[in-house]
Amino acid sequence: MEQTIFGKPTRQQLAAQNNADLYKHMFKAHGIAFEVSKGLFQCTVQPLPFYSSIVTLNPATSPDPINKLAGSAHFDLYVKDSFADLPLANSGFLQLFDANWFRFDERGDVNTTGWEKVATPSQLKHWEAAWKDGGNQTAQTMFPSNLLDDTEITFWGYKQAGSYTKGFIGNDCGHATGLSNVFANTLCPHTYHEMAQLLQTWRPQKPVVGYTRGQALEHALQAGFESTGDLRVWLKPVSPS
Repeated sequence: MEQTIFGKPTRQQLAAQNNADLYKHMFKAHGIAFEVSKGLFQCTVQPLPFYSSIVTLNPATSPDPINKLAGSAHFDLYVKDSFADLPLANSGFLQLFDANWFRFDERGDVNTTGWEKVATPSQLKHWEAAWKDGGNQTAQTMFPSNLLDDTEITFWGYKQAGSYTKGFIGNDCGHATGLSNVFANTLCPHTYHEMAQLLQTWRPQKPVVGYTRGQALEHALQAGFESTGDLRVWLKPVSPS
């Protein structure tokens, strides 16, 4: 059962909520059950590759429901600690990586020639193949064509010589537009400018939010994005039977 989080969210909460919104679109497209309650997005069955079973939506979330799921899960449990404040090491979780939420509010006029919105199942297959070649290796089909019927999510690709060399996903959660699943043969600040421009054209008057880390974060900050908070991803490996 989904629950609305009332009150004006902080910039960090807004980014976390937008990320959970992407999860909803993806899980619905694959027929994977989930619920949003008690400040958590959670899935009690095996999630998609690269997706967490739990995403926290509010700071200072109680770890009790997370530990409860960890005690019954028959699969590796990943938790996106959206405020990097959960004491999960005490429960046997391993800290996988840290990252930063980001936000872009500027308005500009960037040339986006070469980019196209993915509109057909054939284009989406080519986009997914390029996304996987960009370091997201899995045998599973991640982006079924029914996602193209979802008006709140969009795929963009930059085409050179008939192939996508850059791409990303945008999702509209109502108060912000998410930028995720970025891949590029060569990533640079200008690419972040282009992606922000495309999303601002798709959904005007909304901030662009998302998260990244490492050199990609450096490129985003150089492009004018700002960091809005830390996040942490935890792993609880399934106990051997």
